[in-house]
Formats: sequence, C-alpha cells, structure tokens
Amino acid sequence: MSAYVYILFDKPGENLKIGVTSNLILHMHEIKNKLTKIFENEFATNKLAYYEKFKDLEDGIIRKKEMEQMNKSDLISMIKADNPNWEDLHDTILKIWDESLKNNNLD
Repeated sequence: MSAYVYILFDKPGENLKIGVTSNLILHMHEIKNKLTKIFENEFATNKLAYYEKFKDLEDGIIRKKEMEQMNKSDLISMIKADNPNWEDLHDTILKIWDESLKNNNLD
C-alpha cells in the first residue's frame, strides 16, 4: 500500500502541519470538509503545500518523523523548491486523479 507524507498550511509559511496517509485524495477531502473531529478545531490549516509519495506506509511514517525533526525554515525551503507560490496543491492532485481515471477508462 502506498503512502503520502504531506504538509498543510493556512498562510504561506504559517501553521505548517505534517501528516501521513495512505489515500491523499480522500484524506484531503476529509480535511477540506472537516469530516472528522481531528480537523474540527483546526484553524484554516487545510491547504496542501507539499507531498511525497512512498511505496509503503512504513517508509511514509519514517519520512514524516524525519520531517518533524526539521526546523521550520528548512521545511519552508523544501516547500518553496517545489511550490514557490504556495499554491494549494489540492486541485493539482484532483486533476492527476481525474486524468488517471480517464486514462484507465474508470470514469
């Protein structure tokens, strides 16, 4: 089972939250719509700034722990290298998913 490590934000460089999930699209849907109690009390930290994909959950958990040990300025540099404008990548992952469905005739 693949895994994704992700970083959420509310404003560029503020309130960074690192997480890991086996289903990034579903997890982002839950976050955006505050469907679980975990996200009910969050501020506006629901924008996807960065993500990495791993072959299995164990590798994702290891990477999440590594990222949690990084200082904030290193995390910001990592995000800016891939997402310099701090765009919410949620729409990007939805487009990738839609294209995958179309390419596999699953829509």
